[in-house]
Amino acid sequence: MRAPSIRLARSADLAAIAMVHAASVRALCAGHYSPQAIEQWLAPSPGLYDRMLRSSTVYVAERAGRVVAFAAVRLATREVRAMYVSPGVTGGGLGLRLMLRVERVARAVGIAELRLAATLNAVGFYERLGWRRDGARGGKRPAQRCVAMRKRL
Repeated sequence: MRAPSIRLARSADLAAIAMVHAASVRALCAGHYSPQAIEQWLAPSPGLYDRMLRSSTVYVAERAGRVVAFAAVRLATREVRAMYVSPGVTGGGLGLRLMLRVERVARAVGIAELRLAATLNAVGFYERLGWRRDGARGGKRPAQRCVAMRKRL
């Protein structure tokens, strides 16, 4: 089977991005967050993905024409906003490829450091990529206990 391809996201990808996000959170975050916290986290937020596409540079990874992962970076604020991989394709280096793309784009526009809020299950992944913890936990919603992280590019 061919390796997934990575490309810029477009409006037609929004439903698939939403599906990847929900499946990834439900499967991969389950050991670190309660079912109630996960459902609160995934509660409908009208226009969430459309706003993300308008305010961030978003990449999708496709396998056989199907979106299986995505990453979003808001270059204006130097922040990785999202990086999710479908449960069925984790462990194959796709998250690594997406993060390397995001970092390369940030460097190309002169960004020297990126920040992100890592879910508890993803901290080790980011640390292996050279990211470092940066203080207290926090998230946009109470259900999202996250770890602030930074990486010098």
